[in-house]
Amino acid sequence: MNNVSVIVLSYNTKDITDECLKRVKEADPAEVIVVDNASTDGSPEMIKKKYPSFKLIVSKINTGFAGGNNIGMEASTKQHILLLNSDAYIEKDTIYKALQYFETHPDCAVLGCKLVLPNGRMQPSAGFLPTPLNTVLWISGLARFPFFDKFARPIHPKDKTFFTKAREVEWVMGAFFILKREVFEETHGFDGSIFMYGEEVEWCKRIRNKGFKTFYVPNFQITHLDKASSKFEVEKPLLNEIKGVVRFFKKHYAEKYPLIKAVLLISLCMRLMVFIILGKWQRVRAYKDALGIL
Repeated sequence: MNNVSVIVLSYNTKDITDECLKRVKEADPAEVIVVDNASTDGSPEMIKKKYPSFKLIVSKINTGFAGGNNIGMEASTKQHILLLNSDAYIEKDTIYKALQYFETHPDCAVLGCKLVLPNGRMQPSAGFLPTPLNTVLWISGLARFPFFDKFARPIHPKDKTFFTKAREVEWVMGAFFILKREVFEETHGFDGSIFMYGEEVEWCKRIRNKGFKTFYVPNFQITHLDKASSKFEVEKPLLNEIKGVVRFFKKHYAEKYPLIKAVLLISLCMRLMVFIILGKWQRVRAYKDALGIL
């Protein structure tokens, strides 16, 4: 048995959650806590029937990614906590390999792994915290070129070799996010005011401020379906990311935000003009909406 608490957040993904939990059960963790965020598709009933040994917490309201995972972590009891998306499928030895990495790397406090999409493509799942410079490079589109990594460590690394080596990073994706209990106890989890998008980056900033280290390893991988819980929504991933970055700067760089806002505004306007010229109207709409949240 692997001495870890696995937290799975469920929201209207009954069949996908079922497959996720089946794989979790095969991995034999010491504790599994499923937090259902007010699903209406019969997910709680399915979980009670098929996984009676798992602890099920049913929320009366949808508390979002941050709130739901915080509920699960508060209820957990083991020394390591794994936050696992309901659309993330682990292998039988995934948890064991993660715990082995913690054992052999005592300075590791938070760990993320390689994420692979159903089509076999690797999903970027780690990077560096936002700064004014790397955010401007990202919004302007210049971050697509690895050359600019020389000037600022990227929020989203584009160099494919980045994800082929184990390394210290500054944030990892929440689809598979395993941490030592002391990290949760000292930082109190996600910012519950963030409903969805950008929670991991904001929390990882506070984790880093406390002196904890975050690592990414490609030694093991999971399959991530991605967007299973929001597939019926009108998706604007770019807009959501920009919202997350703006929240990040307002919270952690409040005194400098007026200057940061001005620089971001110029970058957004420049990119907006490029997409107008190219006739990419979906991105034009996203960038116009982004201007309204600065």
